[in-house]
Order: sequence, then structure tokens, then C-alpha cells
Amino acid sequence: MINRRIVETIKDAIKHYPVVLLTGPRQIGKSTLLYKWIKGDTYSYVSLDDKLELAMAKSDPKTFLSIHEAPLIIDEAQKAPELFPVIEKIVNESRLKLGNKESNGMYILSGSQRKQLLDESSESLSGRVAILDMMNLSMSEIYNRESRVFDTDISALSKRISINLNETGIFRYIVRGFFPGLYDDPDSKTSMFYSSYISTYLEKDLKDLINIKDEVKFINFLKILASNTGEELVYDNYAKQVGVSTNTIKSWVSVLVKTSVIYLVEPYNEESIVKRVIRRPKMYFFDTGLAAYLCGIDSSETLQRSFLKGRFFETFVFNEVRKSFMNEGLMQKLYYYRDADQNEIDLVLVRDASMSLIEIKSGQEFNASSTKGFKKLADTKFNKRNNAIICTADKISILNDGTYIIPVVAI
Repeated sequence: MINRRIVETIKDAIKHYPVVLLTGPRQIGKSTLLYKWIKGDTYSYVSLDDKLELAMAKSDPKTFLSIHEAPLIIDEAQKAPELFPVIEKIVNESRLKLGNKESNGMYILSGSQRKQLLDESSESLSGRVAILDMMNLSMSEIYNRESRVFDTDISALSKRISINLNETGIFRYIVRGFFPGLYDDPDSKTSMFYSSYISTYLEKDLKDLINIKDEVKFINFLKILASNTGEELVYDNYAKQVGVSTNTIKSWVSVLVKTSVIYLVEPYNEESIVKRVIRRPKMYFFDTGLAAYLCGIDSSETLQRSFLKGRFFETFVFNEVRKSFMNEGLMQKLYYYRDADQNEIDLVLVRDASMSLIEIKSGQEFNASSTKGFKKLADTKFNKRNNAIICTADKISILNDGTYIIPVVAI
């Protein structure tokens, strides 16, 4: 089993909060992680996938929590929102009797429907809960390399070029995707895995959240969406292509975000440029393998020859950057920039009052024209950190304008 960096983040959160909430997409190993790495001799474990346990949790949450005493792990907790106010009461009583510090680590709640869990926890457990988002595997986890949050510190990045992968090797990972089950069983077929994933997703997550009247059109929408990963989200265009209303597309997108199949990246703007900035968000699939399956791409060679090559590489890089923060329990905002004159910056990273501008390219040779969009944010109010192009090069180098060329294996 591959070691997951977020285990240490969960253990740290347990020390400081009475309730820890772990969310994330289906099939990324939340249950396995909690049962094998967190439970130990300290926690009891109950899953609300068990219909009898779920029935009791919903009908009599007080009795349920008296039978399953803290410290307790409750898996698929979003299925019984009735538990949250009772947990709040138990936590408050414990804090009064034992003290705040002594009451930390009482409950760990997990589930795949992030929005529902967050709504319930924020309403009942405000100030008492640490919220952690779990993602699928990162390259650092696959190669058992030390994890660190991404930045453009060249001295730190230069020490991380220990993964020996050429471009084809990188695209093999992109097409296979990063679900743990595919690496626990390396001989498993991706087509069978993703076919089962889609079926389970339609039967469980979607039916709990929305009534899909035309499943065929929804699957067609998923396929079109997958081919546009890394592109701006234009609802009207999808409505025309799929043959449904714009409001239907908006509701479908909302559900896909809630269940962490996709995520949206907002455009960056500062006061002086706000009128010129494109207002639409970009959309990314959280897993490139799932997107490749939906697009009918079955090999790295097929993807490398496809017009989708750049979109999938950009999605892969965005996901790796995002995972590096989320595995540390950090909700780092990521932005992109595009204006009405088609000036574009793939990734704008603002952190610790400093800004880095980053282009993401699937090639290996670049020049100053590749970073012309950077000039649009040259007068930023933030401190400036290294700008970079993340690509499939095999070593770090620098352009004449000071932009660093960073191999993707270093991030």
C-alpha cells in the first residue's frame, strides 16, 4: 500500500480539534486510510453504508452515538445529517467537563459528498471541526518522495528531480490516472475500473443529489466536458451541444463540483485590470485517467498525438499543484488570467504576499514569446517570486527574461 501524506495531516488535526472532517471523491481510499492508518486501538469505526447502522443513525442519533462512543470514526457521515447536532452537544459537554484540549480527537467524519458535509458541519460544528480534503495519489506519493507544497523556489525544486520519466512515461500516468486501486493492483485494466466507477457514481452519488431524467444526455455531457478539461466553462455552448437547457447544464456542473469530479478555477484580477479580464472560470477534471476514459483515450501514444495533449497535461500539472497543498491541509486558491485581448497566464499563484506567474506547456523548447502574458501583471501590488514554465523538460534552465523552465517531475 502506498503511504499517503495526508495521514500525518489528519493525525495533527486530531490533536487540535474535537472533530475532523475528511472529504474527497469516491474511490480515493478514505475508508481504507481511516481504518488501517488512523483507527488503531484508539478509535471505533462504523460505516453508514451499513443499512442497519444508517437507519439507527437517522431515526435515533442519540442512541446511535451512545452505542458507538467516542473516540469514533463515522464513514459516509453525510448520509445521516441528524448526527451532527447531537455530536455538537456531546462535544460541548465534554469541553465543559474535561476541557478543550482534552476533548480533541473525539470524532472523525468522512464522506464523498463534500458540499453536504460542509453544510452540515458548518451549521452544527462551527469552530469545532478541522476540514481536510483528500485527493487521489500524487506523483510524490507514487514514488515515495518527500511531499512539499509547490512554489517556484529553484533551489528546492532542483533537489526533487529524482524521478526518471520521459514525456511518454509522464503521459502513461496521465492516461492511467491516480486512483489508489489502480496502483494497489498494477495489472488491473483501467477501462474496467472507470466503467465501474461511472456506474457506481450514477447509481449512488447522483441519485442522492439530483434527478437525472436523461442518463444518456448526462453521459454525453460528461464526455464533452472531459474533452474540455482545462478550458473556460461556457454553459450556453454545452447546452447547445448536449441539447438541454442552460439551467440544466448549470445544475449538472454544480453536482459534479459537489461530488469532486471537477473543480473550477476563478480568473485573477486586480483593480487596474478588472474591466479587461474574462470573468468565466476554468474547469478541470480532478483525475486525468477518468477524463481520458470518457474521451475514449486508451494509451499515452494516442493522447500525445491528440489535440487534447495540452489540455490533459495542464490538468495533470494543476492537479499535482493542488494536491501538494491539500495534502498539508491547506486550501490554497489557484487562479488563471485571460483578458479580452487573449493575453493568458495558465496559473497565478499568490501566497505569503508574493506572486508567481506560471505557464504550463507540454513541449520542451520555449522562448520569451511563451511568457508574453506575464507583462499584464508586471505592476502587481504583491511581491514577485520566480516566474516559470512547467513542462516535460529533463532539467531546470532559464530564459533570457528570467523565467525558469521547470520539469514537471520536480513539482
